[in-house]
Amino acid sequence: MEKRALIAVLISVAILVLYQEVVLRRLYPRPPEQEVATEPTTQATAPKEATEAPAEEEPAAPPAMGQTKPVAEEHRVTVDTPLYRAVLTSVGARLKSFQLKKYRTTVEANSPPQETVVSGKNDELPFGVELRGQEVMSDAGAPYTVNGGDLSLNGGETGTVEFVWQTGGTAIHKRFAFQGDRYEFSLTLDASGVEHGYNEIGVSWARAVDPPPQPDSEVVFDRAVFIEGRKLTEDVFAKLSAGKILAGNVGWTGYAGRHFLAAMIPVDSQNHRLWLKLRDQTVEEMILFPLSDPARYRLDAFIGPKDFDALQGVGHDLSRAVDLGYFGFIAVPLLHELSFSHTLTHNYGLDIVLLTILIKVLFIPLTQRSFRSMREMQKLQPQMAKIRERFKDNSEQMNKEIMELYRRHKVNPLGGCLPMVLQIPVFIGLYSALGNAVELRHAPFFLWINDLSAPDRLGTLQLPFVEHPGIPVLTLLMGVSMFVQQWMTPSAADPAQQRAMMIMPLVFTFMFVNFPSGLALYWLVNNLLTIAQQYYMNRSAT
Repeated sequence: MEKRALIAVLISVAILVLYQEVVLRRLYPRPPEQEVATEPTTQATAPKEATEAPAEEEPAAPPAMGQTKPVAEEHRVTVDTPLYRAVLTSVGARLKSFQLKKYRTTVEANSPPQETVVSGKNDELPFGVELRGQEVMSDAGAPYTVNGGDLSLNGGETGTVEFVWQTGGTAIHKRFAFQGDRYEFSLTLDASGVEHGYNEIGVSWARAVDPPPQPDSEVVFDRAVFIEGRKLTEDVFAKLSAGKILAGNVGWTGYAGRHFLAAMIPVDSQNHRLWLKLRDQTVEEMILFPLSDPARYRLDAFIGPKDFDALQGVGHDLSRAVDLGYFGFIAVPLLHELSFSHTLTHNYGLDIVLLTILIKVLFIPLTQRSFRSMREMQKLQPQMAKIRERFKDNSEQMNKEIMELYRRHKVNPLGGCLPMVLQIPVFIGLYSALGNAVELRHAPFFLWINDLSAPDRLGTLQLPFVEHPGIPVLTLLMGVSMFVQQWMTPSAADPAQQRAMMIMPLVFTFMFVNFPSGLALYWLVNNLLTIAQQYYMNRSAT
């Protein structure tokens, strides 16, 4: 029976290791390999010679890009709110910059706000417009007229900026609407006087693939994300080199990273299509609408942190971009408790400590039951050893005698494991919450721990198997505490099996060495509380 229990524990550890390795790769994704351009990018004028619109059967056919140099003087409009500073340019009526004021580029106090807009290879920027059909007409480089000036919005204040472009008999009108207390804004697009031959109008968002980050920074967006019906899909940029077209019910599309999201959301639209492509280290996303004349389309946009509550407030299932795993129903309340605690402590490290204490208190009855069961099993160890020796050549009879021993003493051999199994969903939910919480980004704790979303490091010594220079002090303390906890835990296994289980602290230390310090802090505090609890119960049992 003890061998079966040992096997069950090892299988559980293996599952946990695999789960953590998958999550670790999501927390620290490898930068995509550089794509080698096989042919130059086609530059277009507006209008230009006929080019076939992308079709479902030809997902790799790239939409034509517009002019790469402005044809008119540039006028910039700044939108300033407590949350962000956005810059719009009259050249193509596009978004040139969107800086998040509450999030810095690096952990340094004087680091600039996090920029979320990166132009593509040919200076492509978000919210370009193309008319597609027998010909392709792009507004890249188009000299839009600006109606409205700089905006400074606070609280619930709203403001709009309008751009108008007239070319021949065709008029394109873009109206951006902003709010002072929200990360989302809207784009209303009007097209009139469109010549025959065009059957679709597209709104694009292009950005360059971010280079590998500096040691103290992160890749803001490392994958394309979209929702089709109820299915959420995330593709690393390298997977888009062949192109992709979706003609189903696309709810929204955009770019995502560990902590941030940028999304376009078509509103009140049917039969639109989504086109995605990686070309010349530029990722392009385009939503294509059926064209009528005159035509009006609306897109909502969100650029900001992957804050679960904020995304839920936007709607459109944007909150699904926050990866909380299968136990999200547990992770969400834990995130809420963390946020509530922060209003009192103003230190997320202390909030993690308090949350760990709360969880430990809630599980005291289960822990005590597990401890008593393991104690009873340990008392039976001498009798079990005699049974093993007596029936060492008859395993079937040995198991029957052991089960009879359990029955006589009213001991449940699973009593020590079952309470631990019940705690696993809570652990995984908390793990997902801490691993993906944007609140922990650049959040300090104390002394050398200045970023709970990054691995803890003290000094600059480069160690083997350690991705970032420095000594992982918190992780090493966690490993020591786990060793002490394992040593204090009563066990009914034979000495050889007990020695084999003592390798678990080393395995966990190795796994956690490159994990966020917030997770290591949780595990350390949990181990210390367990040690204190075991010490108290050991003294009470004597």
